[in-house]
Order: sequence, then structure tokens, then C-alpha cells
Amino acid sequence: MKNFKIIILLIIASLVTSCSKDDVPKNTNVPNVLAVTTDTPADITNTQAKLGGNVVSDGGSIVTRRGICISLTINPTIDDPNNDDVIEMGTGIGAFSDTFTGLPSNTTGHIRAFATNATGTVYGENKTFTTLGGCPIVNVTAGITTPTTWTTGNVYVINTQVNVTETLTIQPGVVIKLGNAGKIEIRNGGKIIADGENGNHIVFTSLKDDSVCGDTNGDGNATTPQKGDWLNLYINGGTNHQFEFCDFLYAGANDGGYRCAVQIAVGGTSFSFNVCVFAHTASSTGFTSQFAFYGGANMKDPAVSVFTNNTFYDNNIPIYVNGTYSLNPNNSYFNPANPAQKNAKNCIWVFPDGGNNITVNYNETEVAYVMDGYLQKSTGSMNIGPGAIMKFPQGNTYGLNVINLSLDVTAFLTSIKDDARGGDTNGDGTATAPAANDWYGYYNRNTSAWASGANILYAQN
Repeated sequence: MKNFKIIILLIIASLVTSCSKDDVPKNTNVPNVLAVTTDTPADITNTQAKLGGNVVSDGGSIVTRRGICISLTINPTIDDPNNDDVIEMGTGIGAFSDTFTGLPSNTTGHIRAFATNATGTVYGENKTFTTLGGCPIVNVTAGITTPTTWTTGNVYVINTQVNVTETLTIQPGVVIKLGNAGKIEIRNGGKIIADGENGNHIVFTSLKDDSVCGDTNGDGNATTPQKGDWLNLYINGGTNHQFEFCDFLYAGANDGGYRCAVQIAVGGTSFSFNVCVFAHTASSTGFTSQFAFYGGANMKDPAVSVFTNNTFYDNNIPIYVNGTYSLNPNNSYFNPANPAQKNAKNCIWVFPDGGNNITVNYNETEVAYVMDGYLQKSTGSMNIGPGAIMKFPQGNTYGLNVINLSLDVTAFLTSIKDDARGGDTNGDGTATAPAANDWYGYYNRNTSAWASGANILYAQN
């Protein structure tokens, strides 16, 4: 019996000896030093990508800093701020990631994850990613002196005044980006044919506008487009210019007192604008010529100056036309994607020219007309149609002195302060209210008397 017990004890001792510390299985997946891996970039577009990494071990010391380094060159670090961007993304062990926007389009970048503890900083492996293509850039620095075509797929960059003295054809989908001094002027002999397509507009916009053709100026999200980022399209000559499905955005830098997206000179009245958008044109205190589309005294005849199916929003005053111009009522004055977004002074501004033997029709009902002076008309006729509203600024230099005026019973002649009819046309909210004697009145040349009635309001006479 005694010998049996000794044998058992010897067996137990042998088992204990065979299970020494060196024989315990190890978890080889848990390193005993600080370690981080770099995620493969994902969800890549032309301006953004999902980037991150994973701290798989803190090496026995708390990770106080982790994140990613991005560069255009291989193996970025946290120690080269002139060439590498460092983005911190928390502390501790574990995975981390985020989606980063404002990246330059069509660009290959390098990324490494990093982690820092008391012993120092370590990096994951270098990984590359390429953002999707923006548009190939064509810098326009000289005038158009020979027949030229700007082709689909490109972005044309203008940082100075470009004069067009020959035919420039702009294909559908072309993007034109303009810097602070950017301006296109059509002169005698010049012509622009810019026929976009539904769903494939031609866009004239700011160099800072990354929403079309990506980050053309290569500054990521450091800048965003603003009103007045470029000057204007100045039609100063030529004939039969065509603009269809074109967008004019962020124009209106100060051009000799004018803040416009498009300006028409006396020699540039032969044109067609159809299904175009005019938005985000700059305005400024003290400027009188703040119209997204400045036709002014020169835009007289709708048979020569064709303007149809266009849209205005987020401008100061949408359009300025001659008193002889019958503006098509199919234009609109709000953002189709956000109907509440209109224009600061949502109206049609009218230059006080009566013309000779001309019949002019005022049939727009979405916004009011504003007569910018005392219009005298001794020939022809003027028809203010159903629901149309004509307003007059304050003073005895604003009114009508006309023959053969047809004023519909549902139309109104009233003060620019009359917000109850045609909305807040002077853009001052409730700061002003209409009152008697606000404007001069309507003098009827047929009867040689001042006219009055239920639809002639707040006049002096």
C-alpha cells in the first residue's frame, strides 16, 4: 500500500515538471510593442475618401495620440508640416476612421496611420489612393481671335479679361471657371454659341466652385465660392449670340460701378438666352447697377434680344430692360429646388423709354415691374395686363405720361413700398410702408388729365 502511494506522488511530480512556464501556449497575435495598421482607403469620390487605421497594441503604455498622415509623397510623417497633413483621431487602442472631404480631384495621395505613446511614435504601412477625375484643365490666357471650340469634358480657367473677336463655340457640359479678374468680353466680329443641353448645362462659375469639375484650384476645402468671385460676360458687339441651358453663378465683382453676371452694351443687343440660370450675383451698398442681367436702355426689342424660360434667384435685382421691351412672362424668379429662395429685390427694373410707335406689353404676374423714372410715351401703346403690377420709387420723377395706356382692372400702379401687392419689392422688410404722394402719378395724354381709380394707389396726382 505504501509503495502505491509513492508511485502516485512520483507521477504527479512528473506532470508538474512537464507543464513548466515555457510550455504554456502563447497568443502570438498580441504584440508586446506599440503597433498600428493603416486601413485601405474606401468610399473614394472625386473630392472625398474614408481613411483610418487601427491601434492593435499599446505596448504596455497608454496611446495618447493617433490618427493619419496624408501627403502627395510616400511615407508621410507627423514631423513634416510643410509637406504632410496630420489629422488626429482620438487616443487609445482600437480602430478609427472618418470620411474626409475637400480633397483634390484626380489626385493620388499617400496615407499612413500613426500612434504615439510614452515610448514614441510608430506608423502603419504606406497606402495610396486616387480621387476620381475632375476635369482636365485648360487655362485661357489669350483672346479668341480665330474660330475656336471649347470641348465637352474640360474645365476652362480664366483669370483675366478674355476678348472674343471670332466665333467661340462652347459644347454641352463645358465648365468655365473664372477668378477675381475673370471676364469675357465679346467685341465686334466676335460671337459665342453656347448651346448646352437639358441635364448637361454649360456652367460659368467661380474658380472656387468645387461642385462642378472638382477642386480645380487645388486647395481642398480651404475656399468656397462667393458672390462676386468673377466679373461678368460683357456683350459689346457681334450678332446672333446663343446661350441655351447655361448657368451664370457667383459673378458680379465690381466692374466700374456695375455688379452683373451679364451686361449688354449698345453694340451687343443681338442675342438669345433660353433656359439659363442666373444666381448668386453680388450686390453692395451704394451701387445702383446691381442686376444679374443688365440689358438696360439697350435691350429694346424682343425680336432681336430674345430672353425666354430663364431663372433668377439669390441676386439683388434680377433684370433691367428698356421700357419698350415686352419681357416674356415665362421667365421665373425663384430657385426651383427651393421656392422660398428668391431675389433681394424681386422685380423687373424698367428703363423709362417710351419709344416711337411701339406697342409694349407688361404681362408678368410673378413679380412686379419697377419704372425707374418718368416714362413719356406720345405714340404707340402700353398694355398692363391682368394681374400685372407696376411700382414706382418715391418722388416726383417717377411716373407715367403716356398715350393709349390699357390698364387691366386687375392690374395696379402703386408705390414701391406697397408690399401687399407684388411683395417686398424694395427688399427692406417692414421698414417702410406706402403712403399718399409716394410717386408722381399717371398722366393720361388722351384726356390731358391725371388718372385715378381703385387700382392707382399712393400717387401725388
